[in-house]
Amino acid sequence: MKILITGGVSAQALKMLIAFADDAIVLADYGDVPLFPTAKYQFISLGERNDDIIAHNLLNHCLNEAADAILPLYAFEIAEIAKSAVLFEEFNIRVLLPETAQIIPLKK
Repeated sequence: MKILITGGVSAQALKMLIAFADDAIVLADYGDVPLFPTAKYQFISLGERNDDIIAHNLLNHCLNEAADAILPLYAFEIAEIAKSAVLFEEFNIRVLLPETAQIIPLKK
């Protein structure tokens, strides 16, 4: 399975690599990200944060990366993706939700 995990440059996202050791991982974050892919994961930029189109932006990136699932780690993304979960499912993209301790507080 290929999973897109947001908050890709955070410690929380890197810890997720252990939980999904058998999956291909796309670590995604806003702004600049490292550009060194490995056999198990790669980094991508989600562009600049735009709160008006969070779910749309994440869905587009999931489709572009052929992701089977998305795991949003930023607090501001979770509510938006929850509202759009049916849309993600229409594209066969599972929405995974983090445990409370894994959520990254608001990022401006």
